[in-house]
Amino acid sequence: MTGKKFTLTAANGEDMTAEITNFANCIGLERAAPGRYSILLVLGLFGGFKSDCLNPAKVVHEINALEGIGNPSQLKPPIQNKHPPLKGLWHKHYLEDGLSAMAINMQKGLKKYGLPLFKQRIHEAQEAGEERYVSTEGIKSMVDDAVHGNWMRLATAEALTGEWIVYAQHAGKNYYLCLGTHEKSEHENLRKQIDALCCQEFPFLSTLLANA
Repeated sequence: MTGKKFTLTAANGEDMTAEITNFANCIGLERAAPGRYSILLVLGLFGGFKSDCLNPAKVVHEINALEGIGNPSQLKPPIQNKHPPLKGLWHKHYLEDGLSAMAINMQKGLKKYGLPLFKQRIHEAQEAGEERYVSTEGIKSMVDDAVHGNWMRLATAEALTGEWIVYAQHAGKNYYLCLGTHEKSEHENLRKQIDALCCQEFPFLSTLLANA
């Protein structure tokens, strides 16, 4: 699966290694980045899938985009982390499921684009020198433009936001480590997990992080 093999055992003592390996194959992770993903990432995807709070396909889609295969991403481009404890690593957004992701992008769309259709209607009334009232149907159109329209504007601009796929770059290739969030309070614990597992799988990682 990855650079260093791990045996995975459930709390009841059941060997989960084959199931986790098959899961990575089924979701296309092995095909997208053969030998370049951590067990930490697979466990995050597997746990999210089992708890119905994450769609692994959305994560693999972004990894495929980073690898230059499949459809392009509509989310923000990759960013290198500039501050400890994840300094030197990169992150790429993926669009998680649920209302929270929708709300964050709606807020971003309103901040970036405002209410384009509403502004257009005001401009048209001013140009005509008329005082116009907004109809019920007009309000529905403006709301649709503010929600769906702004979402599509963000997607077209590849500016949708989401949570993180954390990865390292080494020798011209990406090594996918784990899932993460924007929450800085969680980054220290994430780094500890990376040190404990990912650095064992990918020996270059310890040097990369030490020199970041």
